[in-house]
Amino acid sequence: MAYLVLARKYRPQTFDEVVGQEHITDLLKKTIQSNRLTQAYLFCGPRGIGKTSCARILAKSLNCEKGPTLKPCGKCPACTEIAKGTSFDVLEIDGASNRGIDEIRALRENVKFAPSCGRYKIYIVDEVHMLTAEAFNALLKTLEEPPEHVKFIFATTAPNKIPATIISRCQRYDFRRIPMKVLVGSLEQISKEEKLKIDQEALYAIAKAAQGGLRDAISILDQLSALSDKGIGAQDVFSMLGLVETQFLFELADALGQKDCSLCLQVMDKILDKGKDVRQLCRDITEHFRHLMIMKIGSQSTEEQLRSIGKLIDYPNALKDTLLGQCKKFTLKEILMAIDVFIEAQETARIIESVRMPLEVALAKLTYQGETAKSPSASRGEQPVRVFDEKSRGLSPASVLRDKKGQVDITGSSPQADESGKDLPNEEEDEPLGLADKNAEDLDVLAAQEFGHVDEPEETDLDLPKIRKAWDALTHGVSRERMSIATYLQSGVPYTFTDKTLTIGFPPECHFQKDTLEDKRNIEFVERVFSEKLKMPIIVKYLIVTDGNPQEEAENVKEVIDSFHGKVVNRWHEG
Repeated sequence: MAYLVLARKYRPQTFDEVVGQEHITDLLKKTIQSNRLTQAYLFCGPRGIGKTSCARILAKSLNCEKGPTLKPCGKCPACTEIAKGTSFDVLEIDGASNRGIDEIRALRENVKFAPSCGRYKIYIVDEVHMLTAEAFNALLKTLEEPPEHVKFIFATTAPNKIPATIISRCQRYDFRRIPMKVLVGSLEQISKEEKLKIDQEALYAIAKAAQGGLRDAISILDQLSALSDKGIGAQDVFSMLGLVETQFLFELADALGQKDCSLCLQVMDKILDKGKDVRQLCRDITEHFRHLMIMKIGSQSTEEQLRSIGKLIDYPNALKDTLLGQCKKFTLKEILMAIDVFIEAQETARIIESVRMPLEVALAKLTYQGETAKSPSASRGEQPVRVFDEKSRGLSPASVLRDKKGQVDITGSSPQADESGKDLPNEEEDEPLGLADKNAEDLDVLAAQEFGHVDEPEETDLDLPKIRKAWDALTHGVSRERMSIATYLQSGVPYTFTDKTLTIGFPPECHFQKDTLEDKRNIEFVERVFSEKLKMPIIVKYLIVTDGNPQEEAENVKEVIDSFHGKVVNRWHEG
């Protein structure tokens, strides 16, 4: 006899054998027992969790010689034919290859005929979401009022792609991913019946890789069964699936905890030399720090809360204890920062050719203990900001770009200013600041604001020159909610500012912009945004002026515009 794969060999034949879907099977059994059978069922959920198996069991329960019954015998002609897929009364249709309107028309014609030997003619349509819109429309009337001898059972992994008109005519059942412990128990039972030698850690590794799908878990176990004579270990699972062994993840996390960049790169190189994929390593180390985060949060609670939150980690208890010990080497801020940096590395790897470099840069960021950038605190002789310092947090490039937009600097402060307000001489260079230096200054001010080194201005400090200086940032704050209003505001300039009333002047050709902005709702919206940005209540008025000065660009921006004979088309978005 030909070899039968384990996924088919251990396919459930009764509702009691279905694993991890008790909320579905109990309801179906009660439906059969009370004889409240509907004309159509919709089974939704991820792959490999029992949708098609439940459809077959339901068909056997209805057409079994002893049925309708909760436990089909599995021996009568109806049960055996359904199990083999050869029944004339139970037709399994692949929605992906029979998705057109012609196939649905043929189905509509066939439902008129009575079943050959069973009680019902049952149509099981797998991946029903693949049907075309025309096919769904052709099915509507038949689905709502089919002959009494016809039942429909639809299965899908994407219920959001099914029209609401179809869903409303079905009883929907949502299948769940199978919990880790249930998967491990099922795999352990199958291993005993198949006489496979496999350790507990390997079972957890298989269940974790299956991501809640029993069929995937059994398929992995089937693939590893050739090694059963020597015994299947976790190392075999990691090697076959290309996953990174947990001991390597602990070793890399220890190197990060020691702030040893060289050691981190050596551990990473050792992992990759074993044939592991860089992207998989990045995903695994991100998940590892997620586990550290959970254990760190739990360690600050009671033992009962720690045990409860520990259930969020799909590891044996021994590994959870190791995680609990390792999380003590990090603060919660350090763990959260590591997760952010690794996620950023994954995003960067998608847009550049090198997949290894983003992870190396991430490790360097997390272990770098020098200055991140010159800041006001550094110029005053204070300690530089460190990446893994509990009293501060670093600024990733992505967060700097996000935070920079809409920041309003109305203090007139400079990173090179001392406490008396006088600029300190720049010993490194006497030339005017270029674009790169200007960006560095902006980052310094942002970092100073982030760590509390820049005080909020007093209301009496606000005047028209400072508002003009912050005009681009103010309009950008408006653009984040309503781009059209911000575009109209850019056509004008701050004209006067007295008694918290800001008058914005527009040239004569901008009557349309002025009239639009004077709408009551628009005025309230602009006043709210400006008040939030300037930290004081602002009243906004609009005026047509002929002597208003246009918004001037910074000197370094003017140089670039003049050099390339360009013009400003957008003041907010960079790059």
